[in-house]
Amino acid sequence: MNEPRFARLQRSLEQGFELAPKAVLQEAWGRIYGAKLPILLAAIGVVGCWLLLNQLLVLTGGEGEESVWSASLLGLAISMVMAPMSGGLDMMGIHRAVDRPIRPSQIFDYFRYLLPLALASLLMGLITSLFLPLGQSLGLPPMLAMLPTLVLSVALMFTFPLILEKGLNPLQAILTSLRLFARQWMALLLLHMLLVLCFMAAVMTFGIGLIWVAPLYIVVKGIIYREACGVEGAGPAAIADEPQPSSLNQSKDHFDA
Repeated sequence: MNEPRFARLQRSLEQGFELAPKAVLQEAWGRIYGAKLPILLAAIGVVGCWLLLNQLLVLTGGEGEESVWSASLLGLAISMVMAPMSGGLDMMGIHRAVDRPIRPSQIFDYFRYLLPLALASLLMGLITSLFLPLGQSLGLPPMLAMLPTLVLSVALMFTFPLILEKGLNPLQAILTSLRLFARQWMALLLLHMLLVLCFMAAVMTFGIGLIWVAPLYIVVKGIIYREACGVEGAGPAAIADEPQPSSLNQSKDHFDA
């Protein structure tokens, strides 16, 4: 916890962090220039792999109890495969936020973290799926029943990067993400609401607007992570007051969520 790479994160957990939605969006808009193509190609790769794996799930599905088990196992395999790729998209946004180079193939760089990312994905899925059946059992309208799930999805946005960039274990990363969200929940929800509106507007342009909105979303997440957690090895422009170790993912102990 006393290591320099945890300094910004620890301060955010104890004292909070500043997050101005307008400033974040303005910075992200400036940073997508020159980065749209690699981010779009990476996003298309993630979506394409997800569609392909889900098509395999449909094709292998049969009837009866045995098919249910096989579908469940294949669904688990899909979540395990997609977790490192989703984490790769998050890391592209973080790298762009601190002026590091990015490339479309970066989504394949994190399969060595397959086990912790898959476990985190499973835990997040269990957490976010608890409230929808509860709301339905209480007779709430579908939109209200989904509200806690949507809020939790935002609250868990730091989980994958905390595993990949800070070296936390899945449970630590989830708990830390929830604590960070509690520090700036209003600004984080507002940012995501604005981005949802942007996505809706982009869809209304027959998808053309996604050329800007999809990279904007990835870079916004990277900027938020930078401001809340700091980025190891980033230059003084990104982390002005933190000494930085020379390389990523070293000495991963001594942090308690």
